[in-house]
Amino acid sequence: MTEPRARLAAVAPCPTPRASEKAESALAAPGSRLADELCDAVTQTLFSASLIAEALPALWERDPEEARQSLIELRQLSQGAIAEMRTLLLELRPASLTAADLGDLLQQLADASAGRTRAKITVAAQAPQALPSDVRIALYRIAQEAINNAVKHAKASHVDLSLNCTAVPPDIDRKPAYRVELCVRDNGRGFQPDMVQPGQHGLDIIRERARTIGADLAIKSRPNHGTEIVVTWEEGE
Repeated sequence: MTEPRARLAAVAPCPTPRASEKAESALAAPGSRLADELCDAVTQTLFSASLIAEALPALWERDPEEARQSLIELRQLSQGAIAEMRTLLLELRPASLTAADLGDLLQQLADASAGRTRAKITVAAQAPQALPSDVRIALYRIAQEAINNAVKHAKASHVDLSLNCTAVPPDIDRKPAYRVELCVRDNGRGFQPDMVQPGQHGLDIIRERARTIGADLAIKSRPNHGTEIVVTWEEGE
């Protein structure tokens, strides 16, 4: 069954996050655009699920096999809507990003996007619990933008996201440390990185986020050959 794309006209717009402290406001601002998109996505997902549920009784009488496929789709939509709502709640309470496990947050992003777009998104995450708050938030936002760009703009059907932590041997001048690498790879349409003009909002956010935490950023892409984004941050840099 094709996913309905209509929208609920009667649904009220999502509330704008209101921060009581400057720090929380600073965390909320970069995610406000994505919060609006998530609100719209949840509305569409729930509406699609409601249409499928409404059609199921008659469909089951006519074609049980197609009805079973619709049940699978309904389950996927429901799971995606739950993940989207959890992500939206994080955007409305951005300070909670600093307390949640980064691996869980990345999986939540993947589940929300996969439920909405049917893209296959895999997550393999390993991160130190003591990761600084600003680094945790930056990596989360980078992953959020990269996944959004992959499925929305590059029309990727498969996205692989990995987060790895490796030990950095000590030297004369410093104690043992660790290196964290975030990699987002997709099979989308790709682009020519050297031809991207300023103002490409998603890529600008990724570059700025990497810069603010002193991380190295590498973007590899070719038309029709997908995109790979790698962010590397090292403790003590």
